[in-house]
Amino acid sequence: MVSASTPLTDEVVSFILNTHYEDIPAEALRLTKQCLIDNTGLMFSGSLEESWHILHTYIKGLGGVAEASIIGSGAMAPAHLAALANGLSAHALDYDDTQLSTAPSRVYGLLTHPSSPALSATYPIAEHLDVSGKDFLLAFAIGIEVECKIAEAIHPKHYQQGFHATGTCGVFGALAATAKLMGLDRQQLKYAMGIAASEAAGLRANFGTMTKPYHAGRAAENGVVAARLAKLGFESDPTGLDGRWGFFQVTGGGVDDQYLRGRLGNPWTVVEPGVSIKPYPCGSLGHPSQDAMLDLVLEHDVKPEQIKEIRLATNSMVLEPLRYMEPTDALQAKFSIPFALGILALERKAGVPQYKDAVVNRPDVRAMMAKVKPYKDEAIEAKGFDRIRSRVEIDLTDGRTLTKDADTSRGTPQRPFTPAELRDKFLDCSAHIISTAEADEIIETLRTIETVPNMQPFIRHKLGRVK
Repeated sequence: MVSASTPLTDEVVSFILNTHYEDIPAEALRLTKQCLIDNTGLMFSGSLEESWHILHTYIKGLGGVAEASIIGSGAMAPAHLAALANGLSAHALDYDDTQLSTAPSRVYGLLTHPSSPALSATYPIAEHLDVSGKDFLLAFAIGIEVECKIAEAIHPKHYQQGFHATGTCGVFGALAATAKLMGLDRQQLKYAMGIAASEAAGLRANFGTMTKPYHAGRAAENGVVAARLAKLGFESDPTGLDGRWGFFQVTGGGVDDQYLRGRLGNPWTVVEPGVSIKPYPCGSLGHPSQDAMLDLVLEHDVKPEQIKEIRLATNSMVLEPLRYMEPTDALQAKFSIPFALGILALERKAGVPQYKDAVVNRPDVRAMMAKVKPYKDEAIEAKGFDRIRSRVEIDLTDGRTLTKDADTSRGTPQRPFTPAELRDKFLDCSAHIISTAEADEIIETLRTIETVPNMQPFIRHKLGRVK
């Protein structure tokens, strides 16, 4: 039993220890499986990125015991390094799911990417221990829930002053999942929380670089390391989230505990307010605007040569992270409003093929980006940051102005992906590594993961592709 005087660290620990598969509502399990399918596909696509190859070279040079698979590579590594590689690949395209907010003070789009740290840690430990699919799904669900509730509870100053929550809060999701699979006891788990609190890191300065997805990888790796150290008897402050020198105070200036106390699994975050599956491989703060732009172009059959100017009215929390006005490569383009809107005007799509260096530097793309003018709208700013509000305005050469307001995008609970759309995204992400038949087999296994008796063969031979 917890009370208002119970340290929040203890509340998180109790939730991890006391939550069983049967405690998770059917809807929460269904939505967790959506995140599972989505992020597994992303691990395949991310393994084609230059950042992943650099990291893979680094990991191979370290050696160590081959405990777990690096998804999509045919290689194995110590479990913590497999988590590192899988986390980077899951977040490499910035195409992984995002946490929604429940209040105007909570900054939607600057909370956490829930699945990439938690799943990237769950896979290698589940494989190494050869747990059942039911235990795997339980651990992953707990990881997402802990990560999201911590991200929402910390003061918004945490994000506003420059921390990247996927790195800082993601470590707790990775730890929660790992600890559940490893069966840490209460004292060990308290120590693991304290270790993780000191490992939490990630700065928004690195948005638009290879280091942003590295944050997700390090969060996954650090969660595994924290659990393993604690299991061996490594000690820390057992209230690492709390107090004057705890995680909440040091990195955020405090905590609004009403978002955490009594709220873990009540309701499950994947159900309320939900988790957003990304429709575009770029920063989620631009997605409502991108959908609005695409809708206008398609509804009015706008040709590129008809466009005189594109304006985006939005708030500061969108403009600050999406800061690259003249991106020079695909990584910067993922955080660029001019590219996000300009490429839709030119190609009517913005998927993996569009977010390439060569596309970003095409003359027609550069010319269209120059026509895009983002600005802060004070009325939109005053409405708060629980939704990503914007207005797209397109001035045409014939004198017309097309306008559309936006505050949500495809993939959110308001406009959820269908199973077919989720499959299409998985196929797009995995096409260069596995066949459509192999992808469909994996998707079907993930949809019924609770029936898998042993995870090791599936992870090692179907996902890791270890021969």
